[in-house]
Amino acid sequence: MKTYYACAIANGITYNATVTDFGNGRGGEAIYKESPMGQTCLSDEDFSIKLLGSASKSEYAKCILASAIYKDAHVTPNNIQWRA
Repeated sequence: MKTYYACAIANGITYNATVTDFGNGRGGEAIYKESPMGQTCLSDEDFSIKLLGSASKSEYAKCILASAIYKDAHVTPNNIQWRA
């Protein structure tokens, strides 16, 4: 099992995404929003994983996070501060 992460800040709020490859053709993703009021789960899904290589899974985590930030905060990708 391997987990890949992406983290970003938009409008002063921290967002985190994880993509987990369970190693059996299944995977999961979760997206969280952390604000002064606490942490909120925006998405939590399991799925059949067809991504090849760790680079694609890391990029997938970043893409789903950008999409969630846009939907939640209406912030364009140019206004997202990516964290390492």
